[in-house]
Amino acid sequence: MSRAIAITCSGVSKRFALVDQGSAWRLAFSAHSGVPVFEALKNINFEVPKGQFVGFLGRNGAGKSTLLRTIGGVYSADGGQIAIKGKLSGLYELGLVGNPQLTGRQYAERLLTIHGEVRRRQQEMIADIHEFSELGDRFEDPVFTYSAGMSARLFFSTATAGSYDVYLLDEVLAVGDQHFQAKCWRRLRDRVSRGASGVLVTHDWAAIVKMCETAHVIDRGQIIFSGPAANASRYHLYGEDAKETFEPGIARFVARPEDPMTARPGQDLVIRAEAEIMQPANVGAVAVIERLQPGFGWETELMSREITPVGQKPGRYMVEVRVPHLPIERGSYQISLHLVMPDPKLPGRRVALDGFSWLNGDGLRLEVEDPLNREGLTLPVRWKVACA
Repeated sequence: MSRAIAITCSGVSKRFALVDQGSAWRLAFSAHSGVPVFEALKNINFEVPKGQFVGFLGRNGAGKSTLLRTIGGVYSADGGQIAIKGKLSGLYELGLVGNPQLTGRQYAERLLTIHGEVRRRQQEMIADIHEFSELGDRFEDPVFTYSAGMSARLFFSTATAGSYDVYLLDEVLAVGDQHFQAKCWRRLRDRVSRGASGVLVTHDWAAIVKMCETAHVIDRGQIIFSGPAANASRYHLYGEDAKETFEPGIARFVARPEDPMTARPGQDLVIRAEAEIMQPANVGAVAVIERLQPGFGWETELMSREITPVGQKPGRYMVEVRVPHLPIERGSYQISLHLVMPDPKLPGRRVALDGFSWLNGDGLRLEVEDPLNREGLTLPVRWKVACA
């Protein structure tokens, strides 16, 4: 079953002319030959599934903001194709519309007009912006008199006042005080719960892990890494060293479990894989089931309380981790499965020998399906209404 896609970027590129005193005349008379150019984006390819945010991490000058503006139509792409399904709201570098002489109210009116909101609806939305931003009487003052925190409150409040299908957000969750950041997360969670999609570009890797299931690392205009958000964050911070470390040469998986796995609430889930023990050791297996809650981050749903024994002598073994009466609701999850052994130096600690994990980008997908199509849990209660 194919998934709905909110944003598609295929081979997108963007170039800027490097204008100096000599090249300015050539550009003025449409003589582009010989004018040096800077390639800000090179062959960018990615998709944003409907109902998800996809993150982009990168250093200053990597091309994050240029990519967001190109997706939003502020810049025209020099190559490739961009497709967006739904109504769009963009927040580029905290307020790339208008001039600082505008008051907060005028700024909001201008951005809503750009978004195509009719005047009848604008008044209701401006009242919401005024209340959400907590600017009070300063809402009528020029934007250039605002502090950075006040500007952040105005820009975010305006960009998210309406219920849009697609949001493009640049660095917005890394500014403002903790109180306002909490309000931002609540509003974004509300929008995502209604099926909104978007792209978040930021230096704040924690925001990427909290909001996105998938993320990309961009450098010099090119995507250099794509994968689970946590893995992309580790790559952004540590480069090629961003991988789990395993104790080598003791035990390893020799066959990947079924992927994706499917299960139903209340039924047994069995995770099977083949492993090889190369050196004598007390090898066991542990599994963790996790789920991304947009706006909250990755949450552990289930974790093995006890180690499932695998073997102690060299040879091949079938690993079988069983979760009886699967006590989770329908949805998409990630399973991490590891071979472990007791740490000979620290009692009670486990040493990881090998594994599949979303941190490494090779986690196991789990789809929990409910044939009755129930939302959440249903209590066995009967109601009876009698007339007095």
